[in-house]
Amino acid sequence: MILIPIMMLVLLAAVVGEYIIPERHSRALGAIASGIVLLLSLYLILAFNSMTAVQTTFSVSYISSFGIDLSFVLSNISVILVLLASIVSFAAVIGGNPGGERRRASNALIMLFELAAIGFFTSGNLFILFIFWDVGVVSAFFMINYLGSGGARSSAKNYLIYSIFASALLLFGIMMIYFYTPVHSFNLSTIEASGASIPIWVQETIFALLLIAFFVKMPVFPLHSWMSDAYSDASTQGSMVLSGILSKFGAYGVFILFLMLPISHTYAKYILIIAIVSALYAAFNAMVQSDLKRMAAYTSMIESSLILVGIAAYNSFGSEGAVYGMLAYGLAASLMFLSVGSIEFTFGSREIAAIKGAVKSASASVYSFLIALFGSTGVPITAGFIADLFIFIGSYQSYGFVGLIPIASLVMMGGYLYYAVDRSFLSTFKHSHPVRIEYWHWDMGYAVLVAAIIVFGILPSILIGLR
Repeated sequence: MILIPIMMLVLLAAVVGEYIIPERHSRALGAIASGIVLLLSLYLILAFNSMTAVQTTFSVSYISSFGIDLSFVLSNISVILVLLASIVSFAAVIGGNPGGERRRASNALIMLFELAAIGFFTSGNLFILFIFWDVGVVSAFFMINYLGSGGARSSAKNYLIYSIFASALLLFGIMMIYFYTPVHSFNLSTIEASGASIPIWVQETIFALLLIAFFVKMPVFPLHSWMSDAYSDASTQGSMVLSGILSKFGAYGVFILFLMLPISHTYAKYILIIAIVSALYAAFNAMVQSDLKRMAAYTSMIESSLILVGIAAYNSFGSEGAVYGMLAYGLAASLMFLSVGSIEFTFGSREIAAIKGAVKSASASVYSFLIALFGSTGVPITAGFIADLFIFIGSYQSYGFVGLIPIASLVMMGGYLYYAVDRSFLSTFKHSHPVRIEYWHWDMGYAVLVAAIIVFGILPSILIGLR
């Protein structure tokens, strides 16, 4: 199966980049390794509809007496999320470290996180899924604590506390699934097939435990308080993978939770309410931010809430929209954090009021920020438009006009951000002077993410409807 050499390549790149080659070559190694993974993930997408072209399952007995197998499965959802992880990781390696500090550790952690993401999204066994979940937690912690700035240590500790809490709930829920499933198995396919035989009260308990764990990662109100500090104090590449990939751990978890437990549909309407509250709360918070990174953090929270709306719709349109939203919003959030990090490096500040007329001296960063904003707010020809369209069609089908309430969060966020950008970045009256010049490798990172946002906005048929 092609996934195994992909994960081995990423792990090898992380080890070699950290311990063997000189630091000056670490970015090149990371770019080569993540570029190869990106090409292979594109091959998976193109070949997936031909079931003879791709082996979709791989399983090796590990601790078979306890139902633990090294099991990996390629599904229509997982191949899209593997593509997301490979695009964001490649862009983070080539453009996500504006100042070039600690390149060796930076690129090694990105490779380690990419390994965690690919393993998590393709795990066919809950035990293995939990292992990759925690690998992602650890690598993200060091991206905040070791590579971050400002109050990075405090933010990393807060993030770790929430993550340990979420991991404990996830592990407890997985153990309950194992003991209450008739065949005592961790395999997702087995659990999906026999989930209805789990007693109702046990399903409800498992559902609550896992839902809270996944809400922490997305994050969703009220389990989001770690987010703004972690996203803003992390390094640029750390913010990119936190918002673009790690938050999708939670969204994907909610998705498979709905597949595993039949009781889930009973609570879909309550999840919609949580998603609406979370989206509006994040929109109001985004509107009062003066710090670009904090504003981008709450924008990402709105996107997570909209994905949750699609899942709660519990129909084909909502599901397709939620999966496409994971890709579209992940790309947009990563591009936004990359451009914000570059703007901060160029002007020595990320305060909106302090950066005037930035388009004159940092045009690539400003226009990339605008495209990220277009993708986040669902402007046509961006992937975000397709995601929003499907999500809200599905939500309307299930809940009528109530399902359209989250659109208000997009209107509020978009209106404020377009106004703020016009008064600051695009200002023709004042011109902030850069303290550093732009670097060519930022433009490469922008190009990768912008191309993906536009291509998947114009040609959604590449991904929607994968068998």
